[in-house]
Amino acid sequence: MPEILRVDTDGLERVAAVMEPLAEKLRVLAEGVGRQLNALGDPAGNDSFGQQFKGKHDPSALLVLDGTTGVGKALTEAQTGLRKTAAAFTTAELEATRSTSRLGTTIGEGGNSGGGGRR
Repeated sequence: MPEILRVDTDGLERVAAVMEPLAEKLRVLAEGVGRQLNALGDPAGNDSFGQQFKGKHDPSALLVLDGTTGVGKALTEAQTGLRKTAAAFTTAELEATRSTSRLGTTIGEGGNSGGGGRR
């Protein structure tokens, strides 16, 4: 007996709906932090200690900012993927149902133009 495949498309949609506001919050957070950092200007100064600090601090700060932005983008892409997957499974189910319904109306009638009729 074949194994039955079941996909909870409503569940996929629910998970996607939860991801959407979270991704938006991360996007807004990253943009806000970026604006605040730009507004501060360059606090390191021009002396050698300031430049040393800047050399260590700036790459780390950018990594945090890029990481936050990246997580937000990943959530948005995952949410889009879940929605597309749910839609694909729903479409496949509808098409399978239509095909099965059409098949049920033509079995045993014979003589159709499909070439499998009685001779």
